[in-house]
Amino acid sequence: MVTRFEVRGPGWGVLLLLCVGSVGVATAASGVPGAAVRLEGTAFSFGADPLEGGRPPLEGLAEFVSEDRIVFGERLDSGRLSVSLVKAGAAGLQVLDQEVLDLYVERYFGSWDWSDRFLTFLVPLGPERVVVVGTRQRVELLGLEGDEVRRLTRYALPPTSDSVLAGVGRGERFWTCSGYYVTAWRVGPGDALTMDASRGITLHAPCRALALTVEGGTLWVATANGLVPVDVPADGPPVVRPAVLRTKAFYHLAVDQDFLVATELLRYGDLGGISVFRLAELEGATDPVPVKTFAPADGGVWARALGFALLDGALLVEWYRQQGATRRYVVERHALGPSGVSGVEDSLLLRESAEQGLLLSPLPLAGRGRFAVAQPWRRVLALEGTRGLGLRTGLHHGSLERVWAAPEGLLLAVGPFGLRLLPSPTREAAWELVTLPAAAPSVVQEEGTALVSCLRPGFTGALELAGTARLPGGPAALASARGALLQVAALPGDAWRVRAFQVPSGCPDAALVPAREWVLRGVASGEDTRSGWAIAADAERPELLLGEVFYQPSTGTARLGLTWFAGASLAEAARAELVGTTSQFTALALARERAVVIENRRQLYVLEREGEAIRTRRSVDLSTLHPPLEVSALLAFDGEVAWLAVSSQPVGVVALRVEDLALLARVDTPGMVRSLAFADGRWILGMNAALSSAAP
Repeated sequence: MVTRFEVRGPGWGVLLLLCVGSVGVATAASGVPGAAVRLEGTAFSFGADPLEGGRPPLEGLAEFVSEDRIVFGERLDSGRLSVSLVKAGAAGLQVLDQEVLDLYVERYFGSWDWSDRFLTFLVPLGPERVVVVGTRQRVELLGLEGDEVRRLTRYALPPTSDSVLAGVGRGERFWTCSGYYVTAWRVGPGDALTMDASRGITLHAPCRALALTVEGGTLWVATANGLVPVDVPADGPPVVRPAVLRTKAFYHLAVDQDFLVATELLRYGDLGGISVFRLAELEGATDPVPVKTFAPADGGVWARALGFALLDGALLVEWYRQQGATRRYVVERHALGPSGVSGVEDSLLLRESAEQGLLLSPLPLAGRGRFAVAQPWRRVLALEGTRGLGLRTGLHHGSLERVWAAPEGLLLAVGPFGLRLLPSPTREAAWELVTLPAAAPSVVQEEGTALVSCLRPGFTGALELAGTARLPGGPAALASARGALLQVAALPGDAWRVRAFQVPSGCPDAALVPAREWVLRGVASGEDTRSGWAIAADAERPELLLGEVFYQPSTGTARLGLTWFAGASLAEAARAELVGTTSQFTALALARERAVVIENRRQLYVLEREGEAIRTRRSVDLSTLHPPLEVSALLAFDGEVAWLAVSSQPVGVVALRVEDLALLARVDTPGMVRSLAFADGRWILGMNAALSSAAP
């Protein structure tokens, strides 16, 4: 499936950005920017992927307002929310309109159950209106008439109010819940938002989720102690009926004409099952027996049901299954009918890898008619008749973190996971690693053998899979240098194994064999334990920088050991030690006989070799600048200028000349920048949910 953007900017024609599946790339070119950088324009994506590496799974929002129109919400690092109205059809997805709201997206971590959710969320009222709820900020009504997103009215919430966990609504009425209380709201004349205090609902246990029956007369509340049915007549006060299944806690629920489906919560990070009940059987005095339960499974394949979506006559269940190091996310389709829930009629693989992945949590899938949005990658799925379950990922969909300046003026981008190679822009018949670091300063290969994807632009200009290769020897750190793929792995003691792989131009499906291999010695660890490490390789010279961190929790200080290897056999070693305050580097870079080391997001060192020693040529605490800076990544370094991703507010990019530590330029961006490409004299800034062009 191909994703295509068209972004028009003054004086530079048309930028085409194409995505295939979940592939992402990055590159940078040298050149000193001007003193002023102007942000020319931004293209916002939707359905951006979560950053993997043992992190919470949810990245953004998705709710259906009609059977083929979806509202996506993307949390921007600038503290705002990007809202996109998207139409799903046979040809894929089409962005109808997009708006940025000054609402920050707050994450909620369930201390009892360790579940992941957001305190900023969407409540559809119908095809033409949706409510955005921002805990401790405001409730805002958006109009969707004419396929445009229009801001209508808002209702301010006290900054000290409780966390709002869930909402549901239809027509002129909607409800939100926080703690033991459900608040009733109404959309009045002139689209005015008002609380209806006379129709508030007090619960016996904390609320977790809300669902409204098809006819709108009953509100179902999922709590930490069962499911509570509440009669909500249009012209009278609510009537709370006795709870059912009071011994169970629930995370999410949904209802259709005949069934109620709910996800059970367990304590401290364990995942319960998903149960299907007949609505008619929930009216009795005793707890009902589920029609079907999708229960956890242990043994050879460890399996947990993460979430579900109700469609027309169908139930989709998303599973996480792990066997050995292989992790798989699969959606399975079941038929719903008078006889109950069928067996598995169809399945679709969302994700398979041996990487660390994401923390496990129940997931709030969305569904309507024949479409669904799976989490956490928010891929759009469709029931395709006799062809079964298929993907509708298409126009403007996915992450824009990795940006690569391809030939013929194209920019290509992909999602944020997997080990990816693209043709080297400087060496013929060579491949270059384009994966970005995730939870570490270097690109990490996990334990065992990794699958590496080789990509190249195809006939349409979009990236296509040219082949795969298997890379043994993990865990290790990876980098590209002089047309080779470098792999650095720690050995017992202070030794390190460095391998150089020459990936064949055809990228055959075979295990890679190192062309060269060295065993090198790092800094002496003594009695200290290494808490972190990173590598940087010079793209054109036979030089490698190895950084090791030995953190002392008792003192809050760290010993930063640096070894700079040079020469054809990397036999020339220079060493130095710095004093730090964290257990891991922020970034390392090496180019043209200079190195840049960043520690604790703000302490920056410029280093040079002098024989067997490494000298600090310049250093600066970025937090002492005006305004103070913290950085998340070193995007590019050409030996003269370092381009740094700013993580402190306002987020953006700064260009720092390392000779005198002068700030040459700065540009603010909607989100935290993950990659930088240079095209036609412009900076192309890749973020998770946006792509910006800046002109020096």
